[in-house]
Amino acid sequence: MRSGIRKRLDNIYEKAEASYRSMQTKRDAKHYLKMMGSVSAELKESYETQVLPYWKKYRMKPPLYWFQLFSQDGRHTDARYIPEDLWFGKILPYYSNMSFRRSYEDKCMHHILFPELKRPRTIVKNMAGQYYTDDLEPLTEQEALGLCMAEERFIIKPSIDSGAGTGIRFYERGADPGTEIRRMIDSLKNNFIIQEIVEQHEILASFHKNSLNTIRILSFFFEGEVHVLSAIVRMGGGEARVDNVTSGGMQCGLQMDGQCHSLACTKKRNWVDRSPDGTVFAGTKIPAFDKILQIVIKEHIRFPHFRLIGWDFSVDREGEPVFIEYNVCPGANQMTCGPTFGDLTDRVLEDVLVKKTMAHAHN
Repeated sequence: MRSGIRKRLDNIYEKAEASYRSMQTKRDAKHYLKMMGSVSAELKESYETQVLPYWKKYRMKPPLYWFQLFSQDGRHTDARYIPEDLWFGKILPYYSNMSFRRSYEDKCMHHILFPELKRPRTIVKNMAGQYYTDDLEPLTEQEALGLCMAEERFIIKPSIDSGAGTGIRFYERGADPGTEIRRMIDSLKNNFIIQEIVEQHEILASFHKNSLNTIRILSFFFEGEVHVLSAIVRMGGGEARVDNVTSGGMQCGLQMDGQCHSLACTKKRNWVDRSPDGTVFAGTKIPAFDKILQIVIKEHIRFPHFRLIGWDFSVDREGEPVFIEYNVCPGANQMTCGPTFGDLTDRVLEDVLVKKTMAHAHN
C-alpha cells in the first residue's frame, strides 16, 4: 500500500500526464478541422437536437468540433461519440492504471507476459543497457553485435514509450554491416528490441507491400467480460515501411467477421475505396481474424489493471496470427468505426462520470 504522500505525488503526475494528452488531442483536432471546411447546417442541427440533450444528463457540453471531426459525411453525427479529450483525460486513466504502463508495455517482456503467442523471432534485446537473448540470457555487447551481423535483415525499435513508428529502423545487409548496425544501435542507446521482419500473408501484403500491415483490436474488460469494441486494419503508403496513418498510411474498419468496410480513412480525413497498392476494400476479408479475436478475449482477462487495450497483430504467410504489441493508452478508433462504446456507452458514462465504481482501483 502506498503512503499518503506517495499516492498524492503519483496522482499529481498521472493527472498532469492525462491533462497533457487531453490538450494535445484538442490541438490535433483543430489542426484537422482546418482541412475540413465549415460546419454544415445539418450537423449543427444534429448537435443542438441530439448531442447536447444526450450529454446534459452528465452535466457536460462537449464542443461541436468533436462531432464534426467524427462525422463521416459532414452532415450527420451520433451523440454517443466520445470527445477525445474526455477519452484521454478521464476515461483511460479511470479504467487503466497508467503508473503501471511503462513496465507492462515493455516489448522486451513479451516473452514472459505472452508465452503462448506467436511473436516475431527476437535476435537481441537491450534492457537498461544490458544485452540479452529473447529468453533473457545475458550477452556481451560484442556477442549481441555478432548475432545481428549474422542476419540479412531485421527491424530495430524502442521497447518502451514507442508509438506512431517513432524510432523504428530497418536493416538490410550492405557493404559494411558492422558500421551500419552500430549506427542504428547508437541512435537508440538503450531499451530496444531487434527482431526479424515478418513475412506477412499475401492478403495483408496486397494492401501495401512495403509495410507490415497490422490489425488493431480495441478490447474492453467491463463488468467481468471482455468486449471487442472495434477492429481496423492499418497499412502504410508510398515508400513508408510502417503502417501508421501519421506516416502517410490509412486505416480501414473491420466487421466482426473480418470483412473490410468499403472505405478507408487517411490522415487528412479523406475516404478511399482501395489501398495504396490498389486492393479494393469491399469484399476483402482478413485471414485468421477469428483466431485473433479469440486470443484477445483470452489474454485481456489476465490484465485487470488495464481495462482498455489496443492489440496489434499481423498474419504470417501460413495464415497464423503474429502478436506484434499491445497499447494500454490506445486511440478510440472512432473515425473509422463509429462511437467507441456503441451500445455500452450509457453504462460506461454512468460508471465513469456518476457511479465511479472503480474510484479506488488504483490503490
